[in-house]
Amino acid sequence: MKVYRVTQSGGRELKIPDIAKIEENYMGKIDWEVKENANENVSYSNFLGYILDSVIKRRDVLEYYLPPEAVRSHFEGYLHLHKLPHSLWIPYCAGWSLQKLLAIGLKTPTIFSRPARHLDTAVSHLVNFFFLAAQEWSGAQAVSAFDLYMAPFIRKDNLSEHAISQALQRLLYELNYPTRTGYQSPFTNITLAMDVSKSFLEAPAIVGGEVIGKAEEFIEEAILLDKILFKLYSQGDARGQPFTFPIPTIMVTERFDWNGKRWGELTDAIFEALAKRGVAYIMNGYATNVEALYAMCCRLTIDVSKINNMISLFIQNGNGSPDDRAPRGIWATPDATGSIGVVTLNMPRLAYLSKGEWDLFEEVIRKKCIEARKVLNTWRSRYERSLKMGLMPITRAYLGHLYGHYNTIGIIGLPEAAANFMGMPNVWTDGSVKDMEEAVMIMKKMVVLVRKIAEEFEHKDGVPYNVEEVPGESTSYRLAILDYKLFKDDVEKGEIAMPMVDGVPFYSNSIVPYYADVPITLRAKWEGIVQQEFTGGVMMHIFLAESPEPDVLKKFIYRLVHNTKVVYFSITPAITVCNKCSWNGVGVYDVCPRCGSKKVDVWSRIVGYYRPLRNWNIGKVAEFKSRIHYKELIASSVSSIS
Repeated sequence: MKVYRVTQSGGRELKIPDIAKIEENYMGKIDWEVKENANENVSYSNFLGYILDSVIKRRDVLEYYLPPEAVRSHFEGYLHLHKLPHSLWIPYCAGWSLQKLLAIGLKTPTIFSRPARHLDTAVSHLVNFFFLAAQEWSGAQAVSAFDLYMAPFIRKDNLSEHAISQALQRLLYELNYPTRTGYQSPFTNITLAMDVSKSFLEAPAIVGGEVIGKAEEFIEEAILLDKILFKLYSQGDARGQPFTFPIPTIMVTERFDWNGKRWGELTDAIFEALAKRGVAYIMNGYATNVEALYAMCCRLTIDVSKINNMISLFIQNGNGSPDDRAPRGIWATPDATGSIGVVTLNMPRLAYLSKGEWDLFEEVIRKKCIEARKVLNTWRSRYERSLKMGLMPITRAYLGHLYGHYNTIGIIGLPEAAANFMGMPNVWTDGSVKDMEEAVMIMKKMVVLVRKIAEEFEHKDGVPYNVEEVPGESTSYRLAILDYKLFKDDVEKGEIAMPMVDGVPFYSNSIVPYYADVPITLRAKWEGIVQQEFTGGVMMHIFLAESPEPDVLKKFIYRLVHNTKVVYFSITPAITVCNKCSWNGVGVYDVCPRCGSKKVDVWSRIVGYYRPLRNWNIGKVAEFKSRIHYKELIASSVSSIS
């Protein structure tokens, strides 16, 4: 690409790419990164973002802002620095306190709104808050206990089911309009608490900014809201397409009402929605302490108990004071947390280079973790400056600091890394169960290593660190294609693990790869063994080719949460939608079964969220083609999960 050289003040030379060439790449979709994010849509706004990416995501520019060694590792494929170029100025993802929004109202740089007194206003405030916050964060926005905080408004106004439905439809539709920069929807997550979490039940019920009781006093209304919400998720939009956002998380604890004795129709509505639309993430309270976790993003979970301790120590050590929080609202915990950013390790490459020698593997992992640490701390300093200089007005007003946000080290390609370390590139397709079990234990050992290194950094730096199995929507392809170019001869000889479909390589964003044709019982067992070692997020998707009977699915999930250590998972049926007659159903169809039209879209989770395949990048399309979609095995596997 032609570049123009511009001399800045101080004599530094900056290379400016040829904008006409950038335009050609975008309009002709020549560059795969035009579809880097399936949540974005081709538009003028998206085109401007692509120009920004092309101008700034260059080695010479990034080395000006970030440690040069880490930038070099990013371009060479040892690391991946996420959310560039936005991550140069704004952090990644955040959880917000809905309680605080209801208590003080929506205060923006241009207009102030009093605290909501009615359900439709409360929903409107939340939607617009998400829109505003999404301009200051490059990733997901989340709130907890949406149902419990909305419930008091239902009782206050004695709302009918129709009125509740109208307010919730406003939430679903407005959060899916592509209003964010890049012509995309804001990535949003809401946790639905029902009555399964004691801490949420003790939260204050707020109407009009005033506390009118405790959340536990409004359970009946919360259950009604949840029932209506899940029915709306089941319906989809006017064309029958699934609602992508907000992604609800439900917590399965000992208080989960499997038989509807307390929840009535809600229980059936949940499993009907899961069977038909996937809809929710499920957090397993039998495998982890859900009271201490905060769910957001595609899979990120936050340990709130650690955050409380970190902030207390920060203040005690003289690095901050209560005044650091109070002037901008004492909105520090438990909800106001998240991740400042993610730097991901290319595990397959690092494992391959170690040639099965653990000491060498540990050496290269530590070296790249140190590079990641330098980037994360550089980002943190830059974001604190952005906050101070006014680039994040909503964050400044509703949070005021980043003490509770993690430095996140990401992992991708874990199953391929284990295969490379073992010297068995085809272990997941041709290996025995014993071979795969060995790979699982190697993966566990790898995650423990990275986690311990992160814990060392946390102790030294005085800021929280966690380790995440990243979604890797574009990372999985970008790193794989770089490795293919670097190790082409070895790949063609079959000496390196690199899944490939139609000549397109990719890496896995799971523990057991989705191309591994293993019984769901073993998948769940092995996932649970390794999931326990992650501190910053992990997800198992169960891809379905058919819609199971809701009762059968309920029994399956019951066995899964009781008998495995899987922390976080989803039920993900593939969905086909006809763009001509609006027929929709579970399964992958090339032609509409009703009208015969070929104008159909297949929807599935590209990573953690549903989007049509036509929006996916080339690497994720290849990965989708390799996925094992389970058929008619949910029922038969119920009794065998143990």
